Amino acid sequence: VKSLLDSGVDADALFFYGLEYRFVTLYLQGMIDYSQMIDQLNIAIRQFAKRQMTWFRRMERNGFKIHWLDGALSMDEKLSRSLDLFYKEN
Repeated sequence: VKSLLDSGVDADALFFYGLEYRFVTLYLQGMIDYSQMIDQLNIAIRQFAKRQMTWFRRMERNGFKIHWLDGALSMDEKLSRSLDLFYKEN
């Protein structure tokens, strides 16, 4: 983020790249301190995850089939299960 700012990328533009960019930019600009950055980022990530879950549950209620993968699986297992689901659907 510092390199982007130093290279001339507008700080306001970084706000739209993702939550991490937003809070690191605020920290680098001196608008918040390090602990505030961490706290506010963690809160924002939890809020975002909650909105995503609400959105997915609404999709399921509307009849869309959501195929959930266990995040604890290895990347190879996730890929294998994803491909299995893809080929079953098509």
